[in-house]
Amino acid sequence: MAGWILFIAVLAILSYLTDIGVITFLQNLKAPFLNASLLSILILLSAAGLLVRMLWMKNKAGKERLQDRIQMLESELRAAKGK
Repeated sequence: MAGWILFIAVLAILSYLTDIGVITFLQNLKAPFLNASLLSILILLSAAGLLVRMLWMKNKAGKERLQDRIQMLESELRAAKGK
């Protein structure tokens, strides 16, 4: 996760430096069939990847919580049957 954030930060810095004219060779790199720079497309794809990963991890954590809750309820049920 930290890698994604670091990658987006580096792309954002490169994009800013390109926009103010410090880095000139990146201004000519355009995405085919789109009116956007290659850096903008990379930032968009990285942000989308980060969002998908966050949602996947949230879903995975939710499943783990449900499994823990099921195990707890099953143990309580066994304890109640034993009494």
